[in-house]
Amino acid sequence: MKISIHNHRSLFALIASMLLWTASSPLLSQEFEVSLEISSSLGSVGGGITNLEFGMSEGASDGFIPGEDEYANPTSGSASSEFHAWIDLDGDNWTRCILSPQESDTLAVISLGFYQTNPIFLQWNPLDIPETGNFRIEDAFGGSFLSIDLREHDSILIENIALTTLILRVTPPLAEDFIRGDFNQDQSVNLADTIATLEHLFGFSQTDENLTCPKAGDINDDGDLNISDPIFALAHLFNGGPPPGEPFPTCGTDFTPDGLTCQQSCP
Repeated sequence: MKISIHNHRSLFALIASMLLWTASSPLLSQEFEVSLEISSSLGSVGGGITNLEFGMSEGASDGFIPGEDEYANPTSGSASSEFHAWIDLDGDNWTRCILSPQESDTLAVISLGFYQTNPIFLQWNPLDIPETGNFRIEDAFGGSFLSIDLREHDSILIENIALTTLILRVTPPLAEDFIRGDFNQDQSVNLADTIATLEHLFGFSQTDENLTCPKAGDINDDGDLNISDPIFALAHLFNGGPPPGEPFPTCGTDFTPDGLTCQQSCP
């Protein structure tokens, strides 16, 4: 779905840059990366395409790392007769900025330089946005005029040349750290987990509204939560069957891609 933004007040132009803003959160964050393709009048004078990437990765630094981060072209952020776009953090201009995982909300400034009155088009792939957390593009006034969920839309057309500052607001996704088979999230794998899984599958559970980690119930790691999981669990617990796959028996991360989620990290 494309959204067209135009005729906003020129006050947007008054905000030139913002620093990272944080608010405390007790949850561990998961790694992520958001990619934006920003273009203007492709094929005409003063047009072009800029790709911006912003994310968090374990082991990354909050400063510049060659090969991992990338500063914007020197013309970015300065007076220029051509279209340009960049991420403004701590007074530096970036086209790719990877930070260490944060346990807090983060605001990253997207600065736009228009070529004459040509509109600017931003697009991204919603399927690449993590299922948990919050990823929004807002105006510089906290979303008073513009607030777009990146999971629900795939592009924005900016037609007002006064709208030179956008905010990428990120609430980091929850870390998917769990113990495979620990369906009731009590930090151990036992018969109680099998019973809880059966109650969930057959609609007898009274606590499904609080189910935060269905991924942990996929004890046989086939990418689905179904009757084969409690059967696998019983074979493991009472008949010498194979143990669950990683992460097991300690808390960790699932490296097998599937559609199941976990919105609760281990204590």
